[in-house]
Amino acid sequence: MNNLEKYLDQVIEQKPIVVEPPAEAQEPPTTNVLESLRRRWYIVLVTVLVICVIGLPAIWFLIEPMYIVQGAVQVRQAVPSVLTGELQSGEAANYTWFINTQVRMLTSDQTALQTIIDDLVPRRLEFFSGKPRNRVEALIAKVLPGPKGAVPQEMDILRQAIAKEEITATHIPNTELLAVTMKSYNQHEAKTIVNSFLDNYVARSRSAFTSNENDSISALERQRKVLEKQISDGRARRDVAAQRNAAVVLDPNDKLDQDWVTGRLGLLQRELLRLEAQKIQIEGDILTLDPNTPSETTPEQTVAARMAYINADPTVKELTTNVIQMERDLLVAQQTQKTTYPALQQRQAVLDAMKQRLEEREEEAGQEFDSSWQRRLDEIAELRRRQAPEELRQIEARIDQINQNLRDLNENRTTAAKNKLEFQDITVDLTVNEEMLKYVTRRIEERKMEQDRRPQVRDPIPATLLGEDDQRLKLAGMTVFGALACGIGLAFLRDKMDKTLQTPADITRQTELPILGTTTSSRTIKPALFAEQIAGDYQTIRTNLGLLYNGGMPKRLVISSAGVREGKTTFAVNLATSLAKAGKKVLLIDGDLRKPDIGHMLNVLNNEGGLQNVLLGEDPSGIICVLPTSGLHVLAANPRYLGDAYELLTSPTAAEQMERLMREYDHLIVDSPPALAFPDALVWAKLTDAVILVSFAGQTTAPELKEARERFARIRARILGAVLSNVPVDQGLYRYSYTYRSRVTPPGRQGGKPKKMLLTSAGQAGEERPPEA
Repeated sequence: MNNLEKYLDQVIEQKPIVVEPPAEAQEPPTTNVLESLRRRWYIVLVTVLVICVIGLPAIWFLIEPMYIVQGAVQVRQAVPSVLTGELQSGEAANYTWFINTQVRMLTSDQTALQTIIDDLVPRRLEFFSGKPRNRVEALIAKVLPGPKGAVPQEMDILRQAIAKEEITATHIPNTELLAVTMKSYNQHEAKTIVNSFLDNYVARSRSAFTSNENDSISALERQRKVLEKQISDGRARRDVAAQRNAAVVLDPNDKLDQDWVTGRLGLLQRELLRLEAQKIQIEGDILTLDPNTPSETTPEQTVAARMAYINADPTVKELTTNVIQMERDLLVAQQTQKTTYPALQQRQAVLDAMKQRLEEREEEAGQEFDSSWQRRLDEIAELRRRQAPEELRQIEARIDQINQNLRDLNENRTTAAKNKLEFQDITVDLTVNEEMLKYVTRRIEERKMEQDRRPQVRDPIPATLLGEDDQRLKLAGMTVFGALACGIGLAFLRDKMDKTLQTPADITRQTELPILGTTTSSRTIKPALFAEQIAGDYQTIRTNLGLLYNGGMPKRLVISSAGVREGKTTFAVNLATSLAKAGKKVLLIDGDLRKPDIGHMLNVLNNEGGLQNVLLGEDPSGIICVLPTSGLHVLAANPRYLGDAYELLTSPTAAEQMERLMREYDHLIVDSPPALAFPDALVWAKLTDAVILVSFAGQTTAPELKEARERFARIRARILGAVLSNVPVDQGLYRYSYTYRSRVTPPGRQGGKPKKMLLTSAGQAGEERPPEA
């Protein structure tokens, strides 16, 4: 914005809007991924295009569709019983178990697999050749040839195909079909292999059926003979037990009823426990009630009895009630009367007298209790001593009687139980064996009558093409999404590695500098709105400067940056012009003595001298130029003066001249060199009141700006904050200022023209670019 003057045609001062110092407390908690992608969208696009251009044709050429071939064989369930016409219980569960077992054996039995290999190898199938089966495997074999050696055995190839689920055997739900499925790139060979699996299974099932049935019947016959021998021995043992315990066997109404015996035994045991406890208690009383020993109680029992006796005294009760009532009345009276009130003092005296009387009565009651307590204890102990021996004798006699009853009852119960359990065990074993014999006999007859009740295998259904497994569309979609993910990852990584400052939040988060404001890039806003937007940006910066510097703008202000071409000269000119148009007397000083630009930018070069002459002590009035359009005073540097800039700035006259200029102007704005390039900016900071650091979005890096802040902090210069220039309109500090305006007043109504702050010629607005090299 080095052609600022052509926009300055009128200025109307507005009252500052009171705002909070902005971005110090607005640090974002997390990284904005969408913002990172918006800035690095081109990385995502290029990554997606490169991966898709390479990957999609490769997938479409290298990946071949696989053919899915399936054949089946019917395994019938058991037919209904010839005896009852119904399926026996558990028939469906037995069939499920059987068919699952057959599925497992079809693909894992070593003998069955060897039979299939013997059938397929003479047909010279490519499946057993060990050669690549598709273009991908062929390409891998050419690029990475494996070690030369023996060709894999047929059994290994077949087992590897089963392990990879290229060949599978399953039971089709809700049918009687056992299916064999194969995925292959050769449809003809797949049908041949599936048919071989099915033919081999049918042949083995039919050959094994007859031998299995005969083996089952023979096992049942052997089991029946064993059961008949056990039943004969059990009956003999039962006869012997019946002769030995005739009373138990012949008398079905046994006198020793189990429930009655158990209940009586429990009653006797509980009664015995109760009597034993009473005996122990009486024996303890006899030992403790010695006539030569006075009766004693524990201190706790004595205190409790004494307190109960005192509290039961009628006089104590009445006095206690009166004292409580008088304390309550006295408390109420103290809330409404002074302590010196005679009636209140009288009540207090009566209350003290009542408390004294209560204590005396409690003492008297306690003495009465002490005088009668020992006598009462002795009387109770004497009565207990006379009764305890007789009670003990009666309890011991009752205990002996109960013990004898328990012994007799347990002995009779044990004898009867042993005899009864012995006979019952023999009877139960005999009954179980007889039932088992009946079951085995019935199974033998059913096996002989129902030879076709077991599942039967029918002729196989030849293998047919079930469909195609084409993975190309799926892999293409995965490639596109993978490329998008890689692009997003690269863009995000690139954005994380980028240390340049892009938004005001980057400054506050990475450098801990307060943000004074931003200036908008002309490429992100309509040209008709740019002038008003940029004027609002500088209005915001001026307002924030006033808020941060004790309620007013600093009189001497240094504008600096971390590096070159970061917009500090443009910002200094614009800020000084804005203050001048607001009615302030402002002097803009070109403090960059090594590369002065302000004189050329504003066309105010003075052949008679420049800033160097003023620093050496000359009168500045003949050197300072005034811009007629804005009233801005400019003190440019002489580009032909090649003296030492540092020596000029550190001379004693330099500080005196700055003090002289400060008395004549409201504000001094100094454009200094970059802080990281030369020490001049630090010297200017010592000669002025405060420093503003200017940074350029997308160019200034956080480490450089942070180092510049640290250099100013070492000399204890006051840094007001940072300004970020060339910011997109949607990322500015106050991003909606150009849309927040009053509506246009319709014709015929009262209203005024909209106010313009700094720039009015929107058509001439251009992008802000840093002027200095």
